[in-house]
Amino acid sequence: MFAASRIGSTLVVLCAFLATFIIGGLVVVDGMIPSVFTTLFFLPIIVVAYRFPLTVSVGIAVIASFFSSPALELAGVQMDSAVMPVLWLGWPAVYLFLAVSLNQWGSIQEQRRQLELTEEHLLEVSERNDRRQQELETLSAIHTTILSGSDETTVVEETTRRIAEACGAKICMISVPVGTTAQRPFLPVGFNEEVFERFFPDGAPFGEGVEGWAMLHGRLAASENIFDDPRYDGLRNFAALVGYVSAAAAPIELDADVVGALVICYPEERKFTAEDLSRLERLAHQTELAIRTVKQRESLSRFAFDTALALTEAIESRDPYTGGHCRRLADQAGAVASKLVLPPKEIEIVRLGAALHDMGKIVVPDAILKKPDRLTPEEYAIVKQHCYSGGQICKRVGFLMNAYPIVYHHHERWDGEGYPDGLKGEKIPLGARIVAVMDAFDAMTTDRPYRAGMPVEEAVSILKDGAGRQWDQQVVNAMLDTINSDSANEDGHRHESPNWIVLPDEIGSPGPSS
Repeated sequence: MFAASRIGSTLVVLCAFLATFIIGGLVVVDGMIPSVFTTLFFLPIIVVAYRFPLTVSVGIAVIASFFSSPALELAGVQMDSAVMPVLWLGWPAVYLFLAVSLNQWGSIQEQRRQLELTEEHLLEVSERNDRRQQELETLSAIHTTILSGSDETTVVEETTRRIAEACGAKICMISVPVGTTAQRPFLPVGFNEEVFERFFPDGAPFGEGVEGWAMLHGRLAASENIFDDPRYDGLRNFAALVGYVSAAAAPIELDADVVGALVICYPEERKFTAEDLSRLERLAHQTELAIRTVKQRESLSRFAFDTALALTEAIESRDPYTGGHCRRLADQAGAVASKLVLPPKEIEIVRLGAALHDMGKIVVPDAILKKPDRLTPEEYAIVKQHCYSGGQICKRVGFLMNAYPIVYHHHERWDGEGYPDGLKGEKIPLGARIVAVMDAFDAMTTDRPYRAGMPVEEAVSILKDGAGRQWDQQVVNAMLDTINSDSANEDGHRHESPNWIVLPDEIGSPGPSS
């Protein structure tokens, strides 16, 4: 059965490569780039990215990039010179980003599947007794915390708190190594880290206590009475102060070649049963999965954001007046989202959407993008298409789907006079409303080829005047609070940026265009 599965996988890979070359042949036969067949390259990339090693999907992405590049001029294929920078930068970046992102996403899905399988297994054994039921509730809570998109600190705090409750322990902590000579608790439940630091400013000696033994040997360790345990020395005085007598620890792999320990402590002597240690080992395994998953998710989130930012900056590089528009917008929009007390996951989506909001400019010709004079109605209509184009790119990449509402709707107006759909009020996604305000502010306060950026005070006055008409009053207020609390903005420092924001009533006249 394994051999049959392996043969089937090989056939899928071969078919994906064959399909890529067939699509490439269609592009050559079509004789023009961009070609109507170019988007078909996404299909074989998506098919292999989830199920096979990264090298396979990257290989297909490289082949797709070749068949979408100016190199095909050697085969007699005609090139549209207006989008030549896109052919060198845009499609290869999108293909590679799709291949890597989906492969990483598939890995995270596997982690999630493992967590769900663990939970299902515990559902079966939880019927045996109340202690197993409590253990299940703890694992379920940890699982929910992971899937909620919380950061590492929140996940660890919630995990240790829940484990302390499930085990009836006074203290629960994750002990981590400090180099090769010391160890210290990370976000403990039951005592304050400052107390530990008073005893051990540089950390406790590495290998001391049940936690040190578990880290050194990679096995469970328990002590009925730490004051009679030769594995304890300096930690005895600390234990006497915070009030624990017995302890048990299980090793957890924090990172490659970095082993920590999940530790539970009790205020009385305790003989740990096999069931106690087995439960601790299961909880340690769940904790390890939780930490790995949140680290991988945060790593993927940073990778996606950095890649998206690199792509938009590559697009921005077509104009010498860019000045880091998308990077500034991502930072500023994230600050406003934080001021509005959005969940951490939503804040990251706002930052990603802000970074990608002008990605659709990849289809706008340089002659229009760099034009220093007023835009004609026809030219402005082309510029307005960037919302749709950027949204379509997000829809093709599953990991970017969350940013789609921001990218597509960031030019809507509160009064319903915006584009592309003319949404009004709270029907406009909140992330898009945030980006709309920050986009306008950045446009007004940055230099253009035909004018200097206006002072911050003047831009603030315009935002206040347009609040409730063009922009969301709540978002404008949060943005003003952010400016007032950020001393870095008080000096009125200005950047140069491209001619990207045009308000609807400014068609046909010089002004900020987007």
